[in-house]
Amino acid sequence: MTAMLFAAAAHAQPAERPNIVLIVADDVAFTDFGAYGSEIATPNIDALARRGTIFSNFHATPMCAPSRAMLMTGVNSHRAGIGNLPETTPEEHRGAPAYRGLLAEGLPTIATRLRSRGYRTYMTGKWHLGHTPETLPSARGFDRTFILDSTGADNWEHRPYLPYYDRAEWFADGEPVDTLPDDFYSSDFLVDRMIDFVGTADADAPFFAYIGFLAIHIPVQAPRDYTMRYADTYRDGWQAHRERRHAAAVEAGLVPANAPLGGFHPDLQDWDDLSAEEQAWYARAMAVNAGMLEAMDHHLGRLIAHLQEIGEYENTIFIVTSDNGPEGNAPGGNLIMNAWMWLVGYSTDIETMGERGSFGYIGPEWASANASPHSLFKFYANEGGTRVPLIVAGPGVAAGAMADQLSLISDIPATIAALADANGEGMTGRSLMPVLTGEDAPIYGPEDSFGIETAGRMAFYRGRYKIVRNGPPLGDNVWRLYDLETDPGEMRDLSASEPELFAEMQDGYARWAEENGVLEMPEGYDPIVTLMEHSRDPLLRRYWWVLALLGGVVLLPIAIFLYRRRMRRVA
Repeated sequence: MTAMLFAAAAHAQPAERPNIVLIVADDVAFTDFGAYGSEIATPNIDALARRGTIFSNFHATPMCAPSRAMLMTGVNSHRAGIGNLPETTPEEHRGAPAYRGLLAEGLPTIATRLRSRGYRTYMTGKWHLGHTPETLPSARGFDRTFILDSTGADNWEHRPYLPYYDRAEWFADGEPVDTLPDDFYSSDFLVDRMIDFVGTADADAPFFAYIGFLAIHIPVQAPRDYTMRYADTYRDGWQAHRERRHAAAVEAGLVPANAPLGGFHPDLQDWDDLSAEEQAWYARAMAVNAGMLEAMDHHLGRLIAHLQEIGEYENTIFIVTSDNGPEGNAPGGNLIMNAWMWLVGYSTDIETMGERGSFGYIGPEWASANASPHSLFKFYANEGGTRVPLIVAGPGVAAGAMADQLSLISDIPATIAALADANGEGMTGRSLMPVLTGEDAPIYGPEDSFGIETAGRMAFYRGRYKIVRNGPPLGDNVWRLYDLETDPGEMRDLSASEPELFAEMQDGYARWAEENGVLEMPEGYDPIVTLMEHSRDPLLRRYWWVLALLGGVVLLPIAIFLYRRRMRRVA
């Protein structure tokens, strides 16, 4: 069950309490890292993969905050109070225990558990689990922090990326940050702060360092020199790209050679239907996306080099993963987003894409291609939205190994607790330690099960089988059944041919949902539509005067025309 990619060799057993570095890349697809077959250069992450174990059947939820809640607590996101993004939670769910949008009171984080064992605990980057004094990471077990509590933000400046927000919510050790440095770039800055926190080898306690990179979340932004390395890489379009990723995944042993490639949704555009100008724009958008990920890897390499310099590298466990599949939203196609981007001066011009003042995104077609060999992407519970990379490396971890055991993001804190000999009581996640030490043993047996749900996207796993149901715009709220062992692309629906299994798994999901406080979504619910509805009032509150002026410019000539027409009639 565990295949070896390289000459198998286990590292020496870890010291009594190893350092632990947890890296979460944002919206990174299953095959985005070089170690998973990508064309994107990620040499530092790939080196960790060669030194450790990579997972081929690891899952998050299809949305960021629920995944991060599970990552920090080891329990289901609904039990943690974050069953949906706060920004996309419908009014009908607000206030329900599973949908508060803040970490549940009294629920210990993995940082709290490690600090009780004498660990130094640090965090930089995206938190998105609450910005009240009692829910910031500085109040939930972290000694030093520099964090963002939003879904994302600009990577070059201190400003928000959505009209929903008044400002980019950065906090340093629990205090709001008024300004960021003039030379700020998110991946660079977050690593600098973590290096400052970790310090030198003089400390007498191990550390837990958590970096939540903004890469490669919207807005997709990267230094120009990184972008231009991929200037010609994506000119043949997303269909060709998804086929290359599929072939690379098969060659790497990540999926069976005879498993069908995941579907390309019929509502998505065909590359050949685009104009030459549109093709050039989208090719550049993907080049920025690739450059942003390579830049993140470069800066992660600086942290690794620092740990080597201070003599802490050999006693450090590295965990690298993503919070969900690739981002498929295209903000430029929305009226509210277009108006806001015009008001604040964001540009989508091809010549400056990725640079300061630009707003880049790859859209659903590239997201579907990046999620290859799986179906769909972020915001959907198909494998393209939930199956993500996981790499674990360090002392005691089997080197050059690929693990195909089913696993879940709440298993990471359970594993960290085991590594640190910390209390894991109350966690529902399971330790991955047997796999990491080279045992050919399942984490979840053939009759074990777990569910995933957020924003009406739901899945239930039992052994090799999965049922899945998605809402609009690309879903139809119909349950389907798949055998992931032979069909990870979810192309052969078994619901009609396996009715008893299908019914059992639906019953299993219903029980799981009731136990975890999952609520049904309102009729016609669409998370992006809800986000834009929630953004309308903040937009009007901040820019009413602009809209009033624009309205005056439009209405005044009409009023003059009507007045003159009336006066002519009177005369």
